[in-house]
Amino acid sequence: MTDETKLSSYGEKEIGIFFNPWKPEADPQRSVMDLYRRAVWYKANPRSEEYMRTLFRERSPDGIFLDAQKDEKWDAHLASSDSVVLLYPDSIGIGFEEIESKVAGSKQKWATVRVLNGRRRTFVLNGKTRRQLRLRRVIEQTMLGEALFSIGFLAVTPFFVISDLLRGKK
Repeated sequence: MTDETKLSSYGEKEIGIFFNPWKPEADPQRSVMDLYRRAVWYKANPRSEEYMRTLFRERSPDGIFLDAQKDEKWDAHLASSDSVVLLYPDSIGIGFEEIESKVAGSKQKWATVRVLNGRRRTFVLNGKTRRQLRLRRVIEQTMLGEALFSIGFLAVTPFFVISDLLRGKK
């Protein structure tokens, strides 16, 4: 039975919503922004739609897989779902903010929202988790961790060089 047949034959119990915000990164144009986007993409290591579909099928064999980019009316199914699984192709769902907002506003009050990410981890998505993810996404997209490490490394290096020179090491 296909997902379309399942949708038309009965109300959904569990739906999985996939969204891939990453454009194909195979051949960047080599502008600074393209290189930056490629670096963020490389760090995120997103999984393909096929991988996420298979992973969702393993966890929810009777669930309905919806692609938010291909299925224009994916959000119409939220009102009849008992459980919603957001399928992040990366670990923290970069680019999922709009999908999360639509799900929070359209789902039943009692429906659960979980996340299954490309690293095979699952967790419940609530207000606290969304705030934590927002912070992690900012850190990931701005490469703040790498920038702070580089600044710290550059600040400490002269002291190590001077210490080695004073001890007679070359």
